[in-house]
Amino acid sequence: MSMAKDNGALSLVLIGGSSGSFAIFEEIIRLVRNPLSFALIFVLHRGKSSTAVLPEIFKNKTNVAMSEPYHLDPIKANSIYFAYPDYHLLIGPDQRFYYDRTDKDFFSRPSIDATFLSAAVSGIPVKAAMLFSGSSADGAFGMKALAERGFPTYVQNPADAESPRMPEQALLAYEKHQVMVDGNLFSIINDILQ
Repeated sequence: MSMAKDNGALSLVLIGGSSGSFAIFEEIIRLVRNPLSFALIFVLHRGKSSTAVLPEIFKNKTNVAMSEPYHLDPIKANSIYFAYPDYHLLIGPDQRFYYDRTDKDFFSRPSIDATFLSAAVSGIPVKAAMLFSGSSADGAFGMKALAERGFPTYVQNPADAESPRMPEQALLAYEKHQVMVDGNLFSIINDILQ
């Protein structure tokens, strides 16, 4: 296993989830303190007709800048990003975001796998990748790719997840992910965010 080369000062923390993850995402945002030494990227399954603007919903939870980035926007440390509905959010080796409208993965666009796999091959260091509750296998391949490249990966304990399938599938694909149980979930996340 080899870690990706350092690509300047930028590093990433990746977070994915679906049904049952929204409340966890909200708590994670509350833990975020300015300044962040990395870019924090959330991929939450949302339908194409979703009108929820996540930065607006979470704006009172942290003082760190949040956005749903545009195609070709630069990825910057000390920023929180959310994948836009009905587009796959890709991480480019040039430290920019790319949007993609190819087929849905596991009936989802944005796909967690699309973001995580693109991050794994981008050359940008990944400080951590986390996968939470969801009712599909999306994220399992991306988490495995990140782990095989030596990046730290964390999975919510399926027994604690509202929808256990997503973390279960990630552990079936790669059993060496670190499992976060309810008793220490936010303690681990807080440590990662430092």
